[in-house]
Amino acid sequence: MLVLGFGAALYFPQTRPVVLDLLNPLLRPVFVWQTKAEMDKIVRELGTMDREGLRLPQPGQEFQMWMERNFQGGSLLDSWGSPYTLTLRIDSLALLSPGPDMVVGTPDDIVRTVEIQRRALR
Repeated sequence: MLVLGFGAALYFPQTRPVVLDLLNPLLRPVFVWQTKAEMDKIVRELGTMDREGLRLPQPGQEFQMWMERNFQGGSLLDSWGSPYTLTLRIDSLALLSPGPDMVVGTPDDIVRTVEIQRRALR
């Protein structure tokens, strides 16, 4: 009965924000888990490309295009609707989600890294 009540409340646009605010404490851990799982999958694919000697996509537009080509069935955005950001370092790459607050550089950012070989950065 409770589920039906929440479903009905979500159906009406004027009650949707109130219901989502009430559900936020329950949904946040699920969203964090889902985002981390997606990021792990993306980082695994990039690590495989590096091990096979393939060129890694460059951060920015090239990375977004790579995401569109390789993850059509999955989400191109994190659970809060922000795009993932790629950073290449000398010996690793980092994939970043701004997290629930959708602001980069705050404590709730989610980061996944993988070591890469230097040749991948040429």
